[in-house]
Amino acid sequence: MTSEAPVILIVDDQSSDVLILSEALHDLGEVISATDGRTALEIARFCRPDLVLLDIQMPGMNGFDICRVMKSDPKLCDAAILFVTSHTQSDNEIKALELGGVDFIQKPLNIPVAKAHVRAHLNLRREAKRLAYYDALTGLPNRALLQDRAEQALQKARRNGDKVALLLLDLDNFKSINDSVGHSVGDALLQEIAKRLAGSSRGIDTVCRPGGDEFLILLPDMQRMDAIGDYIERLLKSLAAPIELEKNRYDLTASVGVSVFPDDSDSPEALHRHADAAMYLAKREGRNRYHFFSQSIETSTRARHLLESHMRRALEQGVFEAFYQTKYDAQRQAICGMEALIRWRNGEGKLVSPADFIPLAEETGLIVPIGKYMLLQACADARRLHQCGHPISVSVNISAVQFREESFLDMVKSALHETQLPPAMLELEITEGVLAHDIGEAAKLLAELKRLGVSIAIDDFGTGYSSLTYLKRLPIDVLKIDQGFVRDMLTDSSDAAIIEAIVRMGQALGLALVAEGVEQQAQADKLQELGCQTLQGYLYCRPMPFAELQQLLSGGTVKVVGDQHS
Repeated sequence: MTSEAPVILIVDDQSSDVLILSEALHDLGEVISATDGRTALEIARFCRPDLVLLDIQMPGMNGFDICRVMKSDPKLCDAAILFVTSHTQSDNEIKALELGGVDFIQKPLNIPVAKAHVRAHLNLRREAKRLAYYDALTGLPNRALLQDRAEQALQKARRNGDKVALLLLDLDNFKSINDSVGHSVGDALLQEIAKRLAGSSRGIDTVCRPGGDEFLILLPDMQRMDAIGDYIERLLKSLAAPIELEKNRYDLTASVGVSVFPDDSDSPEALHRHADAAMYLAKREGRNRYHFFSQSIETSTRARHLLESHMRRALEQGVFEAFYQTKYDAQRQAICGMEALIRWRNGEGKLVSPADFIPLAEETGLIVPIGKYMLLQACADARRLHQCGHPISVSVNISAVQFREESFLDMVKSALHETQLPPAMLELEITEGVLAHDIGEAAKLLAELKRLGVSIAIDDFGTGYSSLTYLKRLPIDVLKIDQGFVRDMLTDSSDAAIIEAIVRMGQALGLALVAEGVEQQAQADKLQELGCQTLQGYLYCRPMPFAELQQLLSGGTVKVVGDQHS
């Protein structure tokens, strides 16, 4: 909230009037005076008054000239100017208003009336500043006021050789809390966070809420880097204390990015951009921590932005491709299914690794349109194979971001309807992390998908939140044994034991099993011995474009069976 006393500038060449007004207004704010125009402008540029009482008739510059100069100066134009004069002509009053004056006080002065005018305009000014410069929810300064204070802090730091730090603080997982408990509770949490941040800061610091669950903190007059780190440690500790609201407990954490002038930023804009980049690194490193900006972050951020723009363009231009890796029924020695894998060729025709773009696609939300494209393409290709006499099912990976989209179920229905693929020929692969987020909602959605006739597979099983609870509760058809266990199963007895446990578990629950990453015949033999018959990996097939897959299936050299789960 606005705590600073308003600054009142009195400009009058009659010292007696200056004295009377100064005495009358001293309890309304900080009163400063000048007896000529040039001095008044110098003082105004230094103290930036909230309200100016301005005489019209003065030697040198008159009141109209002073008003005109003030209203043309971006740093002074917001001041409320009240003309004080003994002239009674209406044309003077009209001119004063046309030049930007807001009121006209007559001499000889009626002090109670003059004071009432000043008080009213200060109240209006205070409310206007609150609306323009303060966040309505928390009462903290907004981005506009922070920008102004940051510029002043940098000017002072340049003169004194001090440091200025900008902290960008983003609450961890706040959106999910807000969505689950409602916005009124979310707003109350933000208000409590704002109090804690303000309470942990010095009087000269500026704690700002630009919007949402993000806060900015400006730390001027810092001498040492370790002092900044100490402050953030205290801040995070304060935020980590539980919040009690309506008999419910909320535990919040935050990720903080730090940018420092003059070490890595030389302007308010650079401070904000660098703090933002450092905050995202803190998020990726595990949240509830802080990270200082460095040049390597800047390079990485630019590369990420470039990759994101290229990815958007690739999506618009239809450059993404669906490759397929077959699944092999070792018992019947036949292809029994295929997995759709996204591929992207850059401008030089080289394939970009999914590991380089899928995480960013999930973070930016681009995974939703990309996933929609992949699902539609995979269904269309499986339908074409079916029409050619190769009725093998297709598996499509579904990211956690896609799975939580409200439109996901409709997207699956639409893909099946548009391509006319029998639902039994579509398998959706989800990871255990998707289920751990909200098992109740996951159960409802999976039940809807099962009603369509679609199969559900758990991908990379054994690497995440493996639990008999969800295996029993959820309508799952397939467990895919992660390739990390398969890779070392011949040399690491613990990996072999884990695979055997997964196979036994799957058999007990009536689930089909698929082993990924099979590259050696000895691995295939051991997996069959343990009870897993459906295998996938380079031993049988590398991912290939659809045209190559068609040639492979049409060549008559491989056997195809339609039901991978039999």
